[in-house]
Amino acid sequence: MSAMSSAEKIGQAWRLHRDGDSRGAIDMFSSIIEANPANVDAHYGLGLAHKALGENDAAGVAFQTALDNTEQALSAVQKTSQAEGHLGDNDLDSSADDRYMMLTRMLNQRLEDVGAAS
Repeated sequence: MSAMSSAEKIGQAWRLHRDGDSRGAIDMFSSIIEANPANVDAHYGLGLAHKALGENDAAGVAFQTALDNTEQALSAVQKTSQAEGHLGDNDLDSSADDRYMMLTRMLNQRLEDVGAAS
């Protein structure tokens, strides 16, 4: 039997979270983060699972880590875009920056929700 891919693990973790198994989701998201510490989706999911259990401090840490990783990724995308001759913060020829800008807004809202605004 082959090991689950990262995408399969993320899917499984989200299923656990949706099914109300927040502890199982935390374990799965944590294992994903252990293998890839910069995985924004896993940190975000980890934060939501902690929030579901009322563990707002742990949720805030996870959301903040996701935000830090998102901001780093957005900066890298914007630098690449500028190097390719695109001007401004929003490269209309790419959706990568859109994803990270949206995630930044969402994560700031989640941080406010748990009383840990950045």
